[in-house]
Amino acid sequence: MNFGLSFKYVFNDKEWFKKVAIPALCGLIPVIGQFIVTGWGLSATKNVIDGKEEDALPTLNFGSDLGRGFMAYLIQLIYGLPLIVLFSLAGGIFGFSGEADGFFQTILMLLGGCIGLFGLLLALLIMFMSVAAVANYVAKGEFGAAFKFKDIFGMVKKSFVSWLLVIAGMILALGIIAPLGAIACGIGALLTMAYGTAVYSHLLGQAYNKSASQADAEIVEPEML
Repeated sequence: MNFGLSFKYVFNDKEWFKKVAIPALCGLIPVIGQFIVTGWGLSATKNVIDGKEEDALPTLNFGSDLGRGFMAYLIQLIYGLPLIVLFSLAGGIFGFSGEADGFFQTILMLLGGCIGLFGLLLALLIMFMSVAAVANYVAKGEFGAAFKFKDIFGMVKKSFVSWLLVIAGMILALGIIAPLGAIACGIGALLTMAYGTAVYSHLLGQAYNKSASQADAEIVEPEML
C-alpha cells in the first residue's frame, strides 16, 4: 500500500483542476450530486485496479458515474440494514424498560445493553465488509459481486491491514481534509470534498489489488508444492 501516492497522484495530471472541479460542481445537484461524486471517485478505484496507479484520476462521465455511485450507496445501505434492525430493537427494549419495574426492568436493561454491544461489534465488521464489497463490485462490474460474502470476508481477512488503511484514509480524507475547504468558502469545500473522494478511492483500489495478489499467492504456493 502506497499511502502517500493516494494523496499526490491527483496532481500528477496536468488537467487535475478541471477533472476535480467538474465533479465538485456536480456535487451541488440536489439528491444525485453525491452519487455522481462517489461514482467519479470509484472510476479512480477502477483505474488503480487496472494498474494505472500513477495515472488514475478520471474524467467525469455523468451517466456511468451516477449509476456507479448509486449502486455503491445501495450496497452500503443493504449492508447497514442489520444494524438498523439491531439498534432499533435495542432502542425499543430500553424504551420499554422505562415503564417496567424492579427485576424485569434490570433484565430489559441488560438485554438492551447486550444487543447494543453486539451491534457495535457487528458495525465494525460491516464497516470493513461493506468497503471491500464496493471494491469488489467496482472490480467485477457486477452488483452481485458485492454480496459474495465468503469472498468479501476472505479479502478482508487476507489483507486486514490494507483495509484498515482504507478506513484510516477515509477518515482523514473525507472527515478531516474535506471539511477544511469550508474555511475558505463554499466552493473550497466542494473542491476538497472531491479531492478527499479521489484520495479514498485510490486507497480502495490499492487495497483490492493487495487482497487479490495475496489470494493469487495462496493459489500458486500449493501448486508449486
